[in-house]
Amino acid sequence: MKPLDIISFAFNNIKQKKTQSMLTMIGIVIGVFAIVSLVSIGYGVEEYMHGEMMKMGGNKLTILPIKQFGIPPTHFFTDKDIKAIHNIRGVDSVVYGWYGGTDIEYNNEKKYVSYFYGPPNDIKKVYSGTGYNIEEGRWLSNSDTYKCNIGYGVAHGLFDKNVKIGDRIIVKDKKFKVVGIMGQVGNQQDDNLIMIPISVGENIFDKKDEYNFIIVVIKDGADMAKISNEISDVLEKSFGDTEFSVLSAEQLAETIGGILSILTLFISGVAGISLLVGAVGISNTTHMSILQRKKDIGILKSLGAETTDILAIFIVESGFLGLFGGIVGIIFGIIAAKIIENIAHASGYLMVNAWISWELIVGVLIFSFMMGVISGYLPARSGAKLNPIDTLRGE
Repeated sequence: MKPLDIISFAFNNIKQKKTQSMLTMIGIVIGVFAIVSLVSIGYGVEEYMHGEMMKMGGNKLTILPIKQFGIPPTHFFTDKDIKAIHNIRGVDSVVYGWYGGTDIEYNNEKKYVSYFYGPPNDIKKVYSGTGYNIEEGRWLSNSDTYKCNIGYGVAHGLFDKNVKIGDRIIVKDKKFKVVGIMGQVGNQQDDNLIMIPISVGENIFDKKDEYNFIIVVIKDGADMAKISNEISDVLEKSFGDTEFSVLSAEQLAETIGGILSILTLFISGVAGISLLVGAVGISNTTHMSILQRKKDIGILKSLGAETTDILAIFIVESGFLGLFGGIVGIIFGIIAAKIIENIAHASGYLMVNAWISWELIVGVLIFSFMMGVISGYLPARSGAKLNPIDTLRGE
């Protein structure tokens, strides 16, 4: 039989059993829908985070008191560690401080936000021009005391009434005057942020000489890798152990991206259970189709059709079921991902983006087709081996 005849036979068989074919494809549709929507959103977030990390610039190192993400730190950096880093040749400036969460009050409303305190002049020097810009007002200065910079989300939408320059926010029973509002970053953790001077922050949060966050700015022309190694050596002595990380913007982006990729892969694996159910459905449908069309198989063989032709007809049919299910699942998955993206953006979560590429679409289509082929192979093989005399007798 010609390839076109085989495809025509398989396609007509699916058309004749529309309801059965649609029910068979449901498992594939649900599985592909879940995987496409989850993978596109997962990689969209990963790409956004990578871009945001890279905005920090290639001349900065981030130092954290942890070896691996997800494992709480055993202790924190001190002034001794900061001084040791400052003394390294090639280091331009060092921003250090504490990053955490706290309740703040405005207009008799209380909300939970992120906070960061550090040396104001150094914060401005490091963050200005990196995507963390002041939209209105000014950066904090070293002469400020009970004043603050707030994130875009704190100013717009967090409270019933928008916060303006000159308004006062209560933090730990202390009033802070808003002198600067930051531009929108795109994730709630950064947009719902309040920055205060380190001199005040250490007192109200009772964390004197204790820091969980350091950014080091390297001088132009200095060897980044060499200075990174020197910082590691110096910190190992002053910090007391090796439970810390010295990461460039690229390394930080790769680390966060790796975590997001694992989460996306895990969730997609769970969603893939639906694909397994769909594969079982295709196998069962192919088996039932063979039982229903024994005489057709006998007639085809009596007319000269080879065993491989019969096998090909049923394999192509099961492959089509997988392919059609994949097409419908991709369409629904893309629509769902775009809806999630629009809802997230409307809520201020600019980091949530739908990453749709031809590689993803083509890969899922090939996978769906091959799953259909593999699922239908065994029943198709048994059907192709049927004795034509027995099938014509109806046995």
